Amino acid sequence: MDSRTEVGQQWGRLTSWLRRHAPATHARLRPPVTPEALAWYERRIGMPLHDDLKALWELNEGAYLFGFPDFLDGYAPLSIDGSFFCHPLERAGEWGWEPAWVPFACNDPADPYSGLFHDAKTGHVGYWTEAETPQVWKGTTLAGHLRKQADALYEAAPRPHGGDVPGVWNGLLVWDDPGRRLYGDLDGWLPVHEEHRGTEEDA
Repeated sequence: MDSRTEVGQQWGRLTSWLRRHAPATHARLRPPVTPEALAWYERRIGMPLHDDLKALWELNEGAYLFGFPDFLDGYAPLSIDGSFFCHPLERAGEWGWEPAWVPFACNDPADPYSGLFHDAKTGHVGYWTEAETPQVWKGTTLAGHLRKQADALYEAAPRPHGGDVPGVWNGLLVWDDPGRRLYGDLDGWLPVHEEHRGTEEDA
């Protein structure tokens, strides 16, 4: 299976789950990107996007802004405009950022300070934050990253050291730690998997 096809397959698994279990999040998905928007972005960054990211945006161009961006393990999938807003462009060298790194998800599209990028040259995924030098996760492709996210929705992973797990609140997919709640004000938030529905002592 080629990488473009696998991106589509994994994204389909993820969005199918959202449609059934988190319809409010599914409703925030944007329509496919237009060819004109893709061409504009490539001109702006001065290089072609990787086919894998094009394949993702050709299915859904990120998501509309909403209160809880915890779509992809705590990150909001970005539109073309959102990606451009997160890209340091002229300040890339100052940030230790390669021009080929294209943001595709971030913690808060309105005020981003961390997120995920896709390397247009290698196809690998990386992580950025204002407090650290950006890091490429060598060997992690976009399809592989999406597979990990989808797998977490369909099957409970072991949690020997705690950490965030997928949960649902009012039809929204919200990642949180059952034992150390960040969104403690979301009454009724429930982990997707029964194995994760423990107490702080269990986490």
